[in-house]
Amino acid sequence: MLEAPNWYARKYNSLVARTRESDPDAEFHIQQIGAQRHTSRLATVDYGNAFVLDLRDKGGIAMSGAIDDNALTAVFLWGEGTTFNGERSEIPRLRVLGPGTEFNLEMPGSYRLMRISLRDSALDSLRSTSASHLDWPNWLTPGMHEQRLDPRTELELQQKLLRTVAFAGVAAGRGYDLRAGLAVAASEAGAALARALTGTAGPPARSLGSVDRRNIVDATLAILDAKPHNPVSISALCGVMNIGERTLERAFQEQLGVTPRAYERERRLRAAHGLILMEGDRLSITDIAMSLGFWHLGRFAGAYAALFGCSPSETRRRFWRAPQEEEHLRLITPTDGHVMPVLQQTGASGGLSGSQSMVSESG
Repeated sequence: MLEAPNWYARKYNSLVARTRESDPDAEFHIQQIGAQRHTSRLATVDYGNAFVLDLRDKGGIAMSGAIDDNALTAVFLWGEGTTFNGERSEIPRLRVLGPGTEFNLEMPGSYRLMRISLRDSALDSLRSTSASHLDWPNWLTPGMHEQRLDPRTELELQQKLLRTVAFAGVAAGRGYDLRAGLAVAASEAGAALARALTGTAGPPARSLGSVDRRNIVDATLAILDAKPHNPVSISALCGVMNIGERTLERAFQEQLGVTPRAYERERRLRAAHGLILMEGDRLSITDIAMSLGFWHLGRFAGAYAALFGCSPSETRRRFWRAPQEEEHLRLITPTDGHVMPVLQQTGASGGLSGSQSMVSESG
């Protein structure tokens, strides 16, 4: 597994620039069709066993190639006049391309392509699960599979995908280090696709005793505490421990009274609070939020205020901007040459009407 995600978010004004980009899970060739000027926006995140891509394009292109033999790709492609292996593709619907599948796409006008790929151990897990359910579609055979999924499942995939590439866009546009957030988002997108293909929300909830639930919570907390400032994928965490999300949620509710996602979010909010107290004079609230995987600043501020009773900006002001009532020390040099350190306090309540000084003579 990659230690850190590879990602980029770029704009292109020519097809030549686009062709310089490589793809970890497919070989492809692009050529222009029509005379319209080519412009596009492309964002990708590659981490572990998942690859996420979002492409918005116009200018008329044709693309052909094949998925790698050790990868599976789920694609939403739509646009006016767009065809996918000869079939019209003008509305977004999920197509799954098994390993080794060849593709031929024609996009004569504006279009959008959203994609999630799985590979390596994610495919091994999918293969193992499918082997015990012979009535399931065999997604791992070459070819284009178009079995209809529940629209809510497709919406979840789209949301996970867009959340992932949004991190890439923010990181590219503002220069923030969002590697931890990118890794979690890509893992969540890959896990959502695996769940969609197996038709399950994960391993079934097990019947556990109180001691077992305590052990599950302790193991989870140990994983979370190993990287206290990094967001953690709950789906990936359940995969590591080989338990279902419902099992983990029940254990957390019984032992801690909160869901795992709520606990994980509060952990990052507390980390943000700590950074404000320690580095608030140097870092902006945006810097702090982004570093902890909160890319939607409005939601971050609302969650922080709900937890601490004031906004992160107010916390920063309280700790890092000296109030007018604060006592301050200044030196004055009177005409007789004596240096007098003066402790002066201003303010209506509890203050002095003018100034009060303690004088020590020298010389």
